Amino acid sequence: MTHRAVPITVLASLAVCFVGGCRASKEAVPGSKPAASLRPLNIVIVTIDTLRADRLACYGYSSAETPHLDRIATQGVLFENATAAAPATTPSHASMFTGTYPPVHGVRNAGGFALDSTHETLAEMLQAKGWQTAAFVGASVLDRVYGLNQGFAHYDDRMPDTPGNRFLEEASRPAKLVVDQAIAWLDQAPAPPPFFLWVHVYDPHAPHDPPPPFKQRYRLRPYDGEIAYTDQQLGRLFAAIEARSPADNTVLMVLADHGESLSEHGEYYHGVFLYEATLRIPWLIVAPGVPAGQRVRAQVRTVDLLPTVLALLGTETPSVCQGTSLLPALSGKEIPTTYSYSEALYPRLNMGWAELRGMRTNQWKYVLAPRPELYDLEHDPQERQNVIEQHPEEAKRLRAEMTKLVPTRGDSLEEQVQVKTISAVTEKQLESLGYVSAGASRQLKLTGEGADPKDRTHILKLLEESGSLQRKLSASRRIQLLKQARDEDPTNPALYYLLGEAYESSRRPADALGVYELALQQKATATSKIYTRMASIHGEQGRLDEAILALESALDLDPTDIASHGQLASAYLLKGRMADAERILKMLLEADAENPEVHNNMGWIALKRGDRPAARQHFERALEIDPNWLEAYLNLGTLFTDTGDYARARANYEACLARVNQRSEIALKVRNELTRVLRKQRESAH
Repeated sequence: MTHRAVPITVLASLAVCFVGGCRASKEAVPGSKPAASLRPLNIVIVTIDTLRADRLACYGYSSAETPHLDRIATQGVLFENATAAAPATTPSHASMFTGTYPPVHGVRNAGGFALDSTHETLAEMLQAKGWQTAAFVGASVLDRVYGLNQGFAHYDDRMPDTPGNRFLEEASRPAKLVVDQAIAWLDQAPAPPPFFLWVHVYDPHAPHDPPPPFKQRYRLRPYDGEIAYTDQQLGRLFAAIEARSPADNTVLMVLADHGESLSEHGEYYHGVFLYEATLRIPWLIVAPGVPAGQRVRAQVRTVDLLPTVLALLGTETPSVCQGTSLLPALSGKEIPTTYSYSEALYPRLNMGWAELRGMRTNQWKYVLAPRPELYDLEHDPQERQNVIEQHPEEAKRLRAEMTKLVPTRGDSLEEQVQVKTISAVTEKQLESLGYVSAGASRQLKLTGEGADPKDRTHILKLLEESGSLQRKLSASRRIQLLKQARDEDPTNPALYYLLGEAYESSRRPADALGVYELALQQKATATSKIYTRMASIHGEQGRLDEAILALESALDLDPTDIASHGQLASAYLLKGRMADAERILKMLLEADAENPEVHNNMGWIALKRGDRPAARQHFERALEIDPNWLEAYLNLGTLFTDTGDYARARANYEACLARVNQRSEIALKVRNELTRVLRKQRESAH
């Protein structure tokens, strides 16, 4: 369970508390065997995050150490021209498991988008037919909050606890931990019925820092070291699958969600551009009837995964799918995969630049941008020469094909996109994975207008130099680089956020406020995030009136921001504005009756009114929902102390103390409260 950091409420001097809560996976459909019309094959899909095709030996990379993946390639088919629908993890996986492109399934970026339950996933289809379903993911970017848990009876997205904080999860976990959990599940899964297992490993993603001995062996090539480590761990998984499921009863697919740019075209990771470095992926399939050692030259797309699995099981593809079965290609037949759509909304959502859309064939790559691009992949696989002026008809044809895949009116590619609010901790986890944003408007219109990302590669360079992922710089140098980037790209909202955050980390809150105020003056952002950062600074410095004004401004921009409503209610409580706080809390309780923070604050209001039974009920309800909600223990300790029930007061303080870092300020304060309670208890005994 992911525990989310929430605003400090009445006991602001004592604690920062955490709350967990995720939408549960759908229950497994009863039944011990699959429908008679389907072949009862075990399905295993392994997705490797951020893996370029040209970094595996089986794809021609002589410096690779990937024996286990290379062995899989010899046992089945290798697709030489597999391409992803997006250079981002969440939308790419959504395309795999729904067979549709991002404009259809609606997951357009990492953070702010979730797969709606109206979209049927591969896991749901198989679960409905009796398959056991389980998933094990390596990073919070695939947390169940994004909807990819649909159809998985077991969805393991639990990351390790943060060192020094038992109630906040890390953003990712190493492949060893993911594989350990997957093997444990395989060992206990009953047979029959057949199973569908998805294993996602995250290690090749930046920052590139492989564990020993790969760290030493690949000191100058850490990305390759991460891949070698991943291959080693997947070797354990492949062995466990082979021991558990005979080859003639198993479908194994191994592919990447997207690649990684290693400074090509001025990009240092992925998500901004649509070049081959981030879109071309490895894809291997081993299955009954699939020829061993075969290589397929035809283009294939991640949207083809779901139809191919269904074809291997002997059933048809749902009409909603935009992909197609790849099985005919294995016997030399043509497949309707000529065109592959891709998109990168990260520049628009996070940087204020223009979004990019692409259309690829085996020969041509067209990129719709403020300055469109066309590349001849057969003669220029590195995409160095934009030949759109020499081949305008090809560009026109590919753009026309693009309009057929994007659900807009006529030949226009304009769209209205709904962006969802994400929690503060989810946002922090995404930032730690490199997905930094100052927030996008809840209603965003995609027009293709704005700064061309090609013209902002110097900003990407400054971000890389500032240490956004890899480098460790002094605070002053980081601030200097971010200021330079902000001055050169003054309409980029992320730069104001990053610069303000750098000032906050350097304990320069006044400078951070200045940056945020300038962002508003320059109209660099029309989102609530800057206001919430300002509110946090004002609140930490005791300026509650200013914090309230900032939160009210944030909610004017985004009334759906539940977290800001909660912070505003807390601020009202601290100001003694009980009626205003209660109005918000009742609204939040109607929206989510399982919110421990709301119950805790409602309890505080009841306590202030002298209604101790109601207060106790709310505090205890908060702890039923989340036994780690620290403030509820503290409030119950106060309530029981005031009523002379020192035994219960002591029990609640001790429960709180057991859940915090013993060297923290809150632990010291709780121990002081315990001492006071014990003294009162002794006095009452005499």
